[in-house]
Amino acid sequence: MKEIRKEEKQYKSPQRKLVKFFEKSRDQWKDKCLDAKTKIRRLSCRIRFLEDSKKKLKDQLKELKAENSRMRSERQKNEKDFEELTKKTDADKEEAELSGYPEEFGIVPSRHTYSVGQIMLTVLSVLSGATGFRGAETVTKIFVSLLKLPFSCPSHSSVRLWLMRLGYYKLTRPKEKADDWVWIVDHTVQTGAEKCLVILGIRLSHLPFPERCLRLEDLEPVDLIPVSKSDGKVVWRQLEDAAEKTGVPRVILGDHGSDLKAGIEKFCQNHSETVYLYDIKHKTAAVLKKELENDEAWQEFAQSAAQTKLKLQQTSLAPLTPPSQRSNDI
Repeated sequence: MKEIRKEEKQYKSPQRKLVKFFEKSRDQWKDKCLDAKTKIRRLSCRIRFLEDSKKKLKDQLKELKAENSRMRSERQKNEKDFEELTKKTDADKEEAELSGYPEEFGIVPSRHTYSVGQIMLTVLSVLSGATGFRGAETVTKIFVSLLKLPFSCPSHSSVRLWLMRLGYYKLTRPKEKADDWVWIVDHTVQTGAEKCLVILGIRLSHLPFPERCLRLEDLEPVDLIPVSKSDGKVVWRQLEDAAEKTGVPRVILGDHGSDLKAGIEKFCQNHSETVYLYDIKHKTAAVLKKELENDEAWQEFAQSAAQTKLKLQQTSLAPLTPPSQRSNDI
């Protein structure tokens, strides 16, 4: 075998140029090597991440299968309970129809003692303003006695509980989001150190004017927030939270209490589409107070009314006594 001698390559360029050329070539190869190593590290991390994700997805799949199996079991159980309840309800309706009473009096909700008809009768008597909690109990007894109905009468505590459940439902049910809400905002205090911020609302498109005046049943409870301390910042945060339920209101109606006014004004600064209106009752009272607080005839009349009340309250003329004046009354 003939040995072939490879001749060495001869470069014609000067040595200093060759050194620079080879250094540059070496640096380029170094950069390529570093880029390749970086890509390899990234791909290795990506592979580990995908492997971990794959393991997590497998675990989630197992959990979802178990949850699906549990939900199927619950669904079958609920369907069975629903069928039994439907049969019971149909039997109650049939029994009520045969006895000559409205079918509502034959339907007893699950885990309840009284029928739907009895609940409606007592709750509506309170909501209509005809009676209170105890009055509803008395009215029901009279109603059942006169019509000779074979029903028992719920106590006032049961009526109160039904109304609380109804109120809780109205308060927590989803609100319709719109840009024409009107909020009526005020603080209410009964007893104790806490007070509640009450927000009632109605849409401008739902106002009953001019057919009739606004009624309580027209209003939707937006929020009821108990607080032990209230200032402008607290009220502003409460209003922002309430706006998540109905959308930003068009109008906020309220008095000029220091904390309430500061909170509403800050809310209006953040939402230029909202208008803050001073309600007419407090506005009128403020105007009359300014007009009458230095009026000697009014002061004399108020003093005479208070003395008359003290003289008549323990006599047969007690029904004619003037109403008590509150500290912020005129």
